[in-house]
Amino acid sequence: MDIIIKVKRFVIQVSFFLLFLWSPYVSAQITLLEKPPFHSGEIIKYAAFYQWGLIEINAGDVQFLVDSISKDGLSTYHFTGIGISKSKYDWIYQVRDTFQSIVNANTFQPIFYERHTSEGNYTVHNRSLFQKESGKIVLYLENSEEGFSMKHLAWQDHLLDLQTAVYYARMLDPTNAHIHEEYTFHIIIDGEPFDITITYEGKENIKLSKGKNYSCHRISTEVIEGTIFSSHQRITIWVSDDGRQLPIKVEAPIIVGKIKAELIE
Repeated sequence: MDIIIKVKRFVIQVSFFLLFLWSPYVSAQITLLEKPPFHSGEIIKYAAFYQWGLIEINAGDVQFLVDSISKDGLSTYHFTGIGISKSKYDWIYQVRDTFQSIVNANTFQPIFYERHTSEGNYTVHNRSLFQKESGKIVLYLENSEEGFSMKHLAWQDHLLDLQTAVYYARMLDPTNAHIHEEYTFHIIIDGEPFDITITYEGKENIKLSKGKNYSCHRISTEVIEGTIFSSHQRITIWVSDDGRQLPIKVEAPIIVGKIKAELIE
């Protein structure tokens, strides 16, 4: 039961995390699309699953929303990601996660990021202020296990928050990528910077649970070992090759079974 509870706690959060792993800063062979493939008012939705043998549970839903706003005279995007556990499982473990970012629409430089997470008795309230002029990133970090803290990171170009990375990734054109090429990108997760390397694995046609087929680029990355991942396991992500760069499907083995997310709308 303890393992199952841990899986339920992380399935929405990890599924959300996996959706952005097509690197936003890679080699010159990956170029940017001429125009962003998303627009204000777009909503995309995913189903998050836990699978163990023949047992598969649709544990929750994830959705991403785009808005365009003006902030301090700048044209910006407002990105929102929401993860919610299915109501029929709330009595076991309730998940309510919200991620928000504001980013300069011309440079795609993050300006503001926040995360509000409620997973059972565990809560997180994080906020990041990207202040290029003062050469720092200010982080306000709070969770129910460690309390509140504040820290500063020295400014780094191309260091993205989680939510912004989801959308910058979709602006890449992987047409000229070669099989087995590796790329590294830089991101802040819960106040800590990480370098994550991914591998391009070519094109593949996939069929989702509801029967719809997609032509995709397939990529993978080694997991960050932790609570539900063992070492030397790989996450696989399929990204549409239709110019919209949508993450279509994600699969990740965990200590018991695997988790996956699939595009539903």
